[in-house]
Amino acid sequence: MSRLHICNTFFERELSTHPHQTNKTLRSWQTSHKIVNQLQFLPLLYARPDDKILVTHLPKNPDPRLCLIDNPPKNLEIEHWGPSRAIALWAKNHDIAYPNFDWDQISQINSKIFSYLHSTQLPGSELIETQEQLNNWLKKTPGPKILKTPFGTSGSGHIDPSSNVKQLYTFPLIGEPWVERVLDFSSQWKNGELIGMTICKNDSKGRYQGTYVGEIELWAITEHLRITKPLIEKMGYLDHIGVDAYIYLDKGEKRVHHIVEINARKTMSWVALQTPHKRLEITPEAEGVLPIELNGTLFSRNISIGITNSLAQEIVNMLFLSKH
Repeated sequence: MSRLHICNTFFERELSTHPHQTNKTLRSWQTSHKIVNQLQFLPLLYARPDDKILVTHLPKNPDPRLCLIDNPPKNLEIEHWGPSRAIALWAKNHDIAYPNFDWDQISQINSKIFSYLHSTQLPGSELIETQEQLNNWLKKTPGPKILKTPFGTSGSGHIDPSSNVKQLYTFPLIGEPWVERVLDFSSQWKNGELIGMTICKNDSKGRYQGTYVGEIELWAITEHLRITKPLIEKMGYLDHIGVDAYIYLDKGEKRVHHIVEINARKTMSWVALQTPHKRLEITPEAEGVLPIELNGTLFSRNISIGITNSLAQEIVNMLFLSKH
């Protein structure tokens, strides 16, 4: 069956907003931020020729799969980026079927608090729920450190407590000492089954720069799955899940931070796995597969499909996945 893709990358922002405190429509969410506005076109990378992609505005020379939000086809199955109350309301208003979801479960498992409580924790990290706890943790934790908000994404939810800018903290937070990260990677799941693993390229502040299939040491994969697979099974969540992890140095020895965060939605790593060469990169705005201008708005970055030379690692991944 053909699908109607709705790429709601405002997913975490919607989750962090109490449902009784917002009346935002799907259109207002999709145009709430420049990046979200541009990423509604992300399904251009993976939608089939007979699929449709819902967007708020058409770019110049639009792909024939694009359709406008106010005039959607009625006979297609909605394929979202992640579950959304705004999509549910939009679908109801247009008499289009959309599943019912357990919003409390979705909010819970996407929170970094859930990941923190259900994984091994970095030495010196702490769940912080009051200003007094924060003050004590800052005093006893030497060196660089970060504070994470429950629904921050790609480094946007990280707070630098050593900054000279006065911060107004909203609790709870997760406090972590800064560690020397060797490799960021992730596992992708659908209906409880592992579908692939990728490496994540981030900048020094944890902001997303790219994703590709590459060399991940087998011991690190095994360690990650030892903790992650039982948790995925226990959660019983039948949709897309991405689980981020990383290898770091502890007194010169490599260790795995098994679960950094859980994303109960599609991820850029999942998108990379759908592309022919299994690699995505952030590029200058003049290059890439997404529109660089939309309804008078110019975008400052784009996404390209790169070429990976890690065929050997892809074979290793396939062999490993076939046994697990």
